Amino acid sequence: MSQPARLVSAKILEQVLLQRGSLSTQISKHIADVDYDEQGLAKELCFGVCRYYPQLNTIALSLLSKPFEEKDLDLYAALLMGLYQIEHMSTPDHAAVHESVELCRQLDKEWATKLMNAVLRRYQRERDDILENLASQPSMAYNLPKWLVKRFKKWETEFEAIVEATNAHPPMCIRVNESHVSRETYKELLEEKDTVSRETAFSVSGLYLESALPVSMLPNFDKGDASVQDESAQLAASLLAPSAGERVLDACAAPGGKTGHLLELAPELDLTAVELEPWRLARIESNLERLGVSAELICGDASKPEEWWNKQAFDKILLDAPCSATGVIRRNPDIKINRKPDDISALVDIQASILDATWKTLKQGGYLLYATCSLMPEENEQQMASFLERTQDAQELPLNTLAPTLSVDFGKSVSHGMQIFPTLNGQDGFYYCLLQKQ
Repeated sequence: MSQPARLVSAKILEQVLLQRGSLSTQISKHIADVDYDEQGLAKELCFGVCRYYPQLNTIALSLLSKPFEEKDLDLYAALLMGLYQIEHMSTPDHAAVHESVELCRQLDKEWATKLMNAVLRRYQRERDDILENLASQPSMAYNLPKWLVKRFKKWETEFEAIVEATNAHPPMCIRVNESHVSRETYKELLEEKDTVSRETAFSVSGLYLESALPVSMLPNFDKGDASVQDESAQLAASLLAPSAGERVLDACAAPGGKTGHLLELAPELDLTAVELEPWRLARIESNLERLGVSAELICGDASKPEEWWNKQAFDKILLDAPCSATGVIRRNPDIKINRKPDDISALVDIQASILDATWKTLKQGGYLLYATCSLMPEENEQQMASFLERTQDAQELPLNTLAPTLSVDFGKSVSHGMQIFPTLNGQDGFYYCLLQKQ
């Protein structure tokens, strides 16, 4: 039996606030509880509250005499949804208040109806004064947690652009499978469906769509002619430049976008994809099946190759390491809620252990492309500096060594590798560094 969109949205956001899984995971679990026609509203409320959480949370806390207890975070989610509707949706203010009060009843918390009504009506009356009093707080000025503002400010000249892009809706970018169809032809197929697109500046296979589409509406999507993948991520396979017969490891491979791209470029590749979580491995399998390509898929820990490696050295390794995802916040806005400063050092340790472990599986003269979707130097250039210092047979190479015709003007050269920043209507934040085993 279906449930109201706002009720399901409140339950999803409650789980995110309790740090019981990512927004995308929670939506995939619960969105089927909502009638199909109402699913768009549910997603808008969930993504919108997460995208504007720093501002909405600051406003909400200023309106409450004391924060909600953990057992009532569903009510806090309802309040945030009410504020989001008032600030960012076309819902009339009185309707947003009424729906938020009704949501308290749907949550079986009748006692909270008067509180919800009073808080939201006060915000309606005193909105301008409240916003003026809060304006100087970083969470309001930049719509980011204070700690992230501090970190991003270290990118002095890029800071404002990072904030603007991070808070924007991400563009929809697709990768054309040029082993099936040329980018030019696919662009024409989109035009026949009244979909305007423009070519990516750095990826030779990408198109940005003027308006997002369900994947089912992409021409021949089910036949593998296109995949949804950001331009920055598309660069990975091109930089690694795979060729037929090479033995390649895709470590930490889910959801399989880069795995599929490698095989599009070189179908005869001997590719091994490793992923820790079985359900994520299933996503890789599904993606490869749609593209009509295959690889050896292994459910295993990339930091423990002794458990899965057959001792045949790899020619090339793509290590898209687990990271803070601070370059793709606009696609995963719940990062604004759940990512904490202490997470960075823990992730740095995980990355280092995977680097050290996978390096042992690389043949002499082989190449490792290290990648993250992070903007944190600790995870990127500093991680590379530490690895090079402790690894005598590792040498950094120019990023386009394996793909000399590929332009590498897409980012900022840092002490090691290249940092790519998110741009408005353009690519996501990313990092790459190419190493060779001497």
